Amino acid sequence: MQTFLELTAKYVYEKYKENISELCIILPSRRASFFFKNALAQAAPEPIWSPEVAGMEDFICRLAKVDVLEPINLQLELYDLMREQDPTLDFDQFVTWGGTLLDDFSRIDQNLVATGKLFEYLSEAKALERWDPKFLGKDISPRMKKYFSLWDNIEKTYRNLQKRLHKNKQAYTGMAFRKVAENIEAIAKEPGCFQYIFIGLNALTKSEEVIIKALLKHNKAEVLFDSDDFYMEEGTPNRAGSFLRTYKSTWNLHEWRWQQNLLLTDAKEINVIGVANASMQGKLAGQLLQEMRKKEKHSQTAIILPDETLLLPVLHSIPDDVPNYNVTMGLSFKGTPLFNLIDLLFEVHLTGINQLQDAGYKVYQYHHQSVNKLLTHPFIRRYQLYLNEQPEQNKYHGFIQKVVDTIVADNKVLITAQDLLEMGQHQPLFETLFKTWRDCDDIITAMYSLIDLLREVYSHQPNTIETEYLYIYYTLVKRLDTIFDCREHKIGVRSFRKFLYELIGATRLPFSGEPVSEVQIMGMLETRALDFENLIILSVNENTLPAPKRHESLMPYDVLRQFGLPTYAESEGAMAYNFYRLLQRAKRVHLLYVLPSDTYGSGEKSRFILQLQNDLALRNPKIKFRDLTAAVEQQATKKYNEDIRIEKDRQTLEQLKLELKKGLYPSHLNMYINCSLQYYFSRIAKIQEIDQVEEQLGTDKFGTLVHQVLEDFFKPFVESGKPVVVADVEHMLVQLPAQVRKEFVTATRGATPDRGMNYLLFKVAVEVLEKYLTNLKSSPELPLYILKLEDTLSATLPVQVGDEEILVKIAGKADRIDLTGNELRVIDYKTGKVEKNQLVVKPEDVALHFTTDPKYDKARQLWLYQYILQRTLELTPHTILENGQHISSAAIQPVSGILSFRNLDAGVLTAAFNFTEADGATPKDFREASEELLTDFVRRMLDPEEPIRKTNDLEVCQWCAYRGICAR
Repeated sequence: MQTFLELTAKYVYEKYKENISELCIILPSRRASFFFKNALAQAAPEPIWSPEVAGMEDFICRLAKVDVLEPINLQLELYDLMREQDPTLDFDQFVTWGGTLLDDFSRIDQNLVATGKLFEYLSEAKALERWDPKFLGKDISPRMKKYFSLWDNIEKTYRNLQKRLHKNKQAYTGMAFRKVAENIEAIAKEPGCFQYIFIGLNALTKSEEVIIKALLKHNKAEVLFDSDDFYMEEGTPNRAGSFLRTYKSTWNLHEWRWQQNLLLTDAKEINVIGVANASMQGKLAGQLLQEMRKKEKHSQTAIILPDETLLLPVLHSIPDDVPNYNVTMGLSFKGTPLFNLIDLLFEVHLTGINQLQDAGYKVYQYHHQSVNKLLTHPFIRRYQLYLNEQPEQNKYHGFIQKVVDTIVADNKVLITAQDLLEMGQHQPLFETLFKTWRDCDDIITAMYSLIDLLREVYSHQPNTIETEYLYIYYTLVKRLDTIFDCREHKIGVRSFRKFLYELIGATRLPFSGEPVSEVQIMGMLETRALDFENLIILSVNENTLPAPKRHESLMPYDVLRQFGLPTYAESEGAMAYNFYRLLQRAKRVHLLYVLPSDTYGSGEKSRFILQLQNDLALRNPKIKFRDLTAAVEQQATKKYNEDIRIEKDRQTLEQLKLELKKGLYPSHLNMYINCSLQYYFSRIAKIQEIDQVEEQLGTDKFGTLVHQVLEDFFKPFVESGKPVVVADVEHMLVQLPAQVRKEFVTATRGATPDRGMNYLLFKVAVEVLEKYLTNLKSSPELPLYILKLEDTLSATLPVQVGDEEILVKIAGKADRIDLTGNELRVIDYKTGKVEKNQLVVKPEDVALHFTTDPKYDKARQLWLYQYILQRTLELTPHTILENGQHISSAAIQPVSGILSFRNLDAGVLTAAFNFTEADGATPKDFREASEELLTDFVRRMLDPEEPIRKTNDLEVCQWCAYRGICAR
């Protein structure tokens, strides 16, 4: 296969061999320049002096004889000039659009736009004329006036920027192009180069066209294009040839070099392969490369990555038998763990809030999630391990984990810098990470300090690539330090982050490799003018290849079209040319795309694939086109047993008996019935949930809050023995908001109820309790004697299991025990909604379902309370009737009930337990029937033939803390 550069090198050598060293050869990129030099060396049979070979941008900057400034320096210059027009311009706002404005200036100059006409077109009158003529001559809104004044300022700033840069012999890229274009007539007459040869160019700007045409007019240039009949046909809708067709028809070239007919005549194998997700493309690319090398070991192969984030997956998939390969694109610094650390550090300093303190002043506080993510980063953990190995640093051993644990234990949602420094004992790392940033000087100091601390770690525990990260990051910080050091205006944290991230985004970790290796891994733009026999192109999806339609300009779209400035249409045309030109000389092409799904990187297959399938492949019978889908080969895997069974061996039975002796509470009873495995994890294995910082009141804490407020109100009546009367309830209503606020702070360990979801929950708690107290004030329950609050009642039940008698403790913690009239009530508060029908148990269901069906959970709770209350009245009535001496114990009627705060109008909900004999008609004693049910349940619980297993009811699993263990 003869590549385009080999063809041009041979042509140039044969035509200009007498003056070869005096030529100036311009190609689209530096990489194309390198490959052309190699091709020229191969074309020359004897040693020659190399001509000057350069990429287009390098060539223009050399002719312009100016220093092209970096974007950051240009933005700072631009800001100073704009402040002259608008002294109130905020720097943090400016940096959000300053870079885009500079890009606009560069495009304006590269395309030789008449700036006077452009800014006039953007003026107020012309803009209104375009938008709506009826507003002409009328007053416009303040916002519109501000918009047009901005454009007036921009025009003045553009002029001033040009003057300043010209005076200092500096420029931005577009300005350099305009300067060369305006002076090209004089440059063409200079004796420098014998001939300018432009090779493989496409999508030229107006300034490039002017430069080339002027040189052609003076017979000082030759242009060698790479085109194909397929997209050069007259009237074809294919955008790939849109620029070249224009040049061919308007430039009046003596001869068009070159246009071949490769796409419609050459034999090609094109495989379009759909994959399940983006990362799978890397694995598949490695396999395809291995297959191609088996067929032709030394053929030229390129793996093209339109999406640079796939570089690492591809590198990890390169077969071991590939001796060397060249990576041209470099690894984005944004993909490194160090960037992730820096990003987390900025997140800490930018996501906190100013919170009003009790003393009346505001304090900036960091958010716990940002702090936790930063402290658990691998680089920070590595630093902790390093400290742990230093005997003289024993006071700091494990200090980072201690801080993390303290934040959780104290439920610190927001943490001040001073609190963090004190928790970290003012260790240098904490001083570096958490000292408050005021401006860029503080940030740069912190960055230098962080680099030094991490460098110390890696000097003891060498890690080549992470040390390289640190060095590259140090150079970036040093550049910003140099730029901002002498400036009077100290930029803020957000602006500094933008500049830093711009630098980081443009930084690549270079790979060393053989530039002319048989295997090349490169980005799409780097392929310009290059050819490969084998191609593997990844991410051939819409919005990746071609890129999405973005309007990256401050100027309206109609302005861009009116003045011939590039839009996304031109970008798509250039990308289409790069794609089809790559295919011209390729023999085997693999186009990988991600199948439509909801995973990352997925989407519609690219229009380029559809064009190949429905146009090119039909017109060229020598193309073997296949549409394939990649399938994952299923390897032998271990069979997963969905069920989890725990046999009740002797040790497990002993633990179960121990738990029964400690106490069988209603919650334990219901847990075992709902899911015996959940009971095992909680009560036997003692697997605890991980503590986390709670920013808002959870349902469990909300219930605790409501319970605690009522306990605070009723506790004095337990101590005094006095009944609650109407006046007392009225007093409670007055105190309610303050009491709820106090308990809210306690329940959440410091979280404020003044904002967000917490504020809503605070208001709900006040409203619910207010409704309950209002209902209580007018209810017949008053006078109400409060006997016990949050008190545990228990009764012992001997159960014969085999040869052993087990003393089972039946227990329950009552939210409230009170006396109203002759009813002795055990009340359980429920913040959820409970209705009467949930407490109904049909007599015929008792034996079959009452102790096995999860739906009777609330009824079982009342049943156990009532059983324990009745036993207590029989055996030790004095323990609960201390404040109820005014009524005879014989006249007391024990009742258990639920107070549902989402169903307060129903009052206290009770359940009637009408137990019957086996005939279903004869009433049965409540205590006797209850003890039979409990005995039967305990025997089932201790039955070694009935294993512990997970439930099949997925509703039970919904809020279970252990569902991850069960793969639910």
